[in-house]
Amino acid sequence: MGAYRLLLAILVAVSHMGKTFAGLNPGVVAVISFLIISGFVMTSLIERNYKAPQKIGLFYMDRALRLYPQFLFYFLASCAVIYCLLPGTPQAAELTLGNIAASLTMVPLGFYMFGLAGPLILPPAWSLGLEMCFYLVIPFLLIYKARGVAFVLSVAVFMTACLGFLNTDVYGYRLLPGVLFMFLCGSYLYKPQAKGLAIAAGTAVVAALMFAAIEAGLIERRPFNAEVTAGIALGIPAVYVLTKLKFHRVDEFLGDISYGVFLNHFVVMYFLRAFWPVAYDAHIVAAVLILSFGLSCVSYYSIERPALKLRHALRAGARFSVGKRRGGEKVA
Repeated sequence: MGAYRLLLAILVAVSHMGKTFAGLNPGVVAVISFLIISGFVMTSLIERNYKAPQKIGLFYMDRALRLYPQFLFYFLASCAVIYCLLPGTPQAAELTLGNIAASLTMVPLGFYMFGLAGPLILPPAWSLGLEMCFYLVIPFLLIYKARGVAFVLSVAVFMTACLGFLNTDVYGYRLLPGVLFMFLCGSYLYKPQAKGLAIAAGTAVVAALMFAAIEAGLIERRPFNAEVTAGIALGIPAVYVLTKLKFHRVDEFLGDISYGVFLNHFVVMYFLRAFWPVAYDAHIVAAVLILSFGLSCVSYYSIERPALKLRHALRAGARFSVGKRRGGEKVA
């Protein structure tokens, strides 16, 4: 899935440079696939390493080691670029101690629409706040077998938002109650049984029908409801197919740099804006992406890889302690 994750990161970057496809924001479509992938990967991670109440804290440590190293690097880099090169801009106005402190804890970024953090410092990072909210609940949903109830409640919130009874953008795309079922579709794809596969497939079909209804004008088009439904309809089968492919080192490398590209493209855009405040034509888009790839390679090998070793040690310790406990039970 590495190449797919990099493609998604590119689509997010391109969307932030004002590009659309057939009137749709490609970044929103891509984010939905990221949510589905996250549901799949987190389920795999918990089932293999952390599926016990006493291991939930270790799971949170694992996730912090995954998200924070590169996030902190690029967030602080963005602060520096804005402060030095973009004074007097809306981005510079957000460089307050309160915004920076809240953003560094990550979770408030997912609630930026309520004024809890500054979204313009590193705009893509709002979705990391959403990810963190998912990480907080997914161990409990798996351990206590509550996915089904959570799925139904989340679909109810999403439908209410999609049809305009709640803010469509906030509750149908940004906040966990309305998108949890998208994460859970990915969760159901991990070692899928008939019921889980039927839930995921049925969700994709319904989403495709809703997208068609929105495009036909049968459902009113509201902020991102077309993109979200398209993302669900495309993302679920794509993730299902890609999880069946064999491991390949090139694919792994492309996946390794995808997170950096997702985070750093705005840092590059801010930097270039200070010197060449021009429209994002094909040459500027290509320049942003090339610089973003290069930075991501550097940050992955210098920042992410050391943290990866700690995560692997953490997981090995979790498996060892579980095996030791089970061994003790057998002896008893």
